[in-house]
Amino acid sequence: KTGNSAFIWFICRSLLALFMLTLLVLPIWGQESKSITVVSYPARPPKLPLWLALEEGLFTKYGLTVVLKELRSSKELLEALGRREGDIYAATASHIVSVIGDGADLAFFANTGYSVLKLLSRPDITRAEGLKGKKVGTGESGSSQDRITRQALLRLGLNPDRDVTLVPIGGRSIERLKALLEGRIDATTSNEDNLYELERRGGLGKVRVLADNESLRLFIGAGVDFAASRQLLARDREGVKSFLKALCEAIALAKKDRGRADRVYSRHLGIKDAGLLDFMYRTYVQGAIPTRPYFKTEPVALGLEEFGAKAGLTGKKVENLVDTTLLNELEKEGFFQRLYGSSKH
Repeated sequence: KTGNSAFIWFICRSLLALFMLTLLVLPIWGQESKSITVVSYPARPPKLPLWLALEEGLFTKYGLTVVLKELRSSKELLEALGRREGDIYAATASHIVSVIGDGADLAFFANTGYSVLKLLSRPDITRAEGLKGKKVGTGESGSSQDRITRQALLRLGLNPDRDVTLVPIGGRSIERLKALLEGRIDATTSNEDNLYELERRGGLGKVRVLADNESLRLFIGAGVDFAASRQLLARDREGVKSFLKALCEAIALAKKDRGRADRVYSRHLGIKDAGLLDFMYRTYVQGAIPTRPYFKTEPVALGLEEFGAKAGLTGKKVENLVDTTLLNELEKEGFFQRLYGSSKH
């Protein structure tokens, strides 16, 4: 009997311990992940970290359920911004600055790269000074492309209104490149993607690269800029920080494993050509996409120049629209050192 009593007491204690453990664990098992809606437009190569983080389950790893709404036009984006459809927006900065001017309470907190820019000229023009008196292709007056062209010329020491003749050519940058090749203009800015196509056709010798983003320190237009509602930042700062962790880990993963990057570009941008995939990896993953996605101030400055007359931007400066504290915290916490080890990135 004594043995039976001891056995029964042992069983009771075990069941009690299991019951208490269940009470502790069930809330954790039942805890739902935080849901964040990301509104995104357009599909650009620097958007790779967002796509990769979704496909590799990195948002889930950090306790988030991310719903990605990919839009088809800038009109749809502006409408979505106006209706406040997202918690986070992944778009070109100027569009976001515009809706902040209309009353949206958003703050930029990250950038995962920009579309690589080249200033091209005829082959016989070897220096910036050689552009004086020449025709330079640009966008329509007052457009973002026109401002980018003017900034490029100013940084080369040229006055865009006196030293050159600006020729507005609407449409995409490929149209301006075509005008350059046909001799209708002497220089223009172009995305590097167009140069790949030109090289593939054996026509790279028909133009000269006078400058690029890095030499000009010009990172405006066609970027992938992330902004969050300040309400979300106040209500769930840790959630936004977790979103940022997933983005950063996706960047590190792409830089370490090209195969994953190639699959993302094939799936989201429809790229199948091996040469173009190699170009995209070198240009964006190893180049334009930063290991630490700190926001670049130039895109916001351009937006303020364009839309500064709007009521919501009165008295606002770049620093009023940007929040760098989340990335600063990750840096201090050693997050990037854990991602990349002791090597400097």
